[in-house]
Amino acid sequence: MSTPAQALPQFSPATRIAQTLVDDLSPIVSPPDVCLKLNELLGDERASLEDFASVVMRDPALTARLLRLVNSSFYGLRSRVDTVSRAVALLGMRELQKLVCAVSAIEKFSRLSSAVTNMNAFWRHGVYAGLMAQALAKRLHVLHPERLFVAGVMHDIGTLLVNHRYPEIAEETIRAARGDEQLLRQLEAEELGFDHAQLGGLMLANWRLPATIVDAITWHHEPGRAELSPVDAAILNVADVIANFSGTGSFSEFVAANAEFDPGVFRQLGLPDTFDADALMDEVDRQFVESIYLLVT
Repeated sequence: MSTPAQALPQFSPATRIAQTLVDDLSPIVSPPDVCLKLNELLGDERASLEDFASVVMRDPALTARLLRLVNSSFYGLRSRVDTVSRAVALLGMRELQKLVCAVSAIEKFSRLSSAVTNMNAFWRHGVYAGLMAQALAKRLHVLHPERLFVAGVMHDIGTLLVNHRYPEIAEETIRAARGDEQLLRQLEAEELGFDHAQLGGLMLANWRLPATIVDAITWHHEPGRAELSPVDAAILNVADVIANFSGTGSFSEFVAANAEFDPGVFRQLGLPDTFDADALMDEVDRQFVESIYLLVT
């Protein structure tokens, strides 16, 4: 299923090259039927919670994983949820749809083989950044902070595409970046004409994810360029930096000990120059082990 041109992020002429790469790899990482069907239901005013639940329950493995997630400390629900219908009623169709797509993306994109990519490290980084983005969104009193978790999990999907198709360039740029993802983005742009964030945005637009999530992921290294979700993009930017110097959630074997926050992003979010991430890191560390187990294993 192709994506309407107007739904795609707009870049330089290099977009055509990036879109060709996405089209070439789409048969490998195409969205599963469950995601496409849930997207259709979200656009159908007549769709009920039962319609939504019945689509999810066609996949027993997906159903089991979702119920494990919903009953985890991540959501902190007061009573146990035993059915998908109950989960939909508590979380809402849009929240569960994004969670389904995140779980499906982990399964699908993990099939992209590359000697450059350590899949365990990759998903650890995504989950840590997602937890950090959600924690930061709560600190900033952003509505529906759960959406930042899903965006964080998938924010570097484009890296897998780069590493799979251009392994030599990927190895060179990752080594040169030494854990600094902002530098990695700059090196990718110099070598390819686009970066992993822009490439990931194109791929996730093909998955029919909400345009707001696509926009935030596309511009998480350049939040000032986001048109639909500048706050979400800025939160992902800060969460990404924290993840990379945390050690636990670093995107590579190198810890970005000297990584710096963008003062402009801090101003955009209203964060003080004295912002200390330690308290948020403590909170995320407590959630991380359970979350990585539920999502990736």
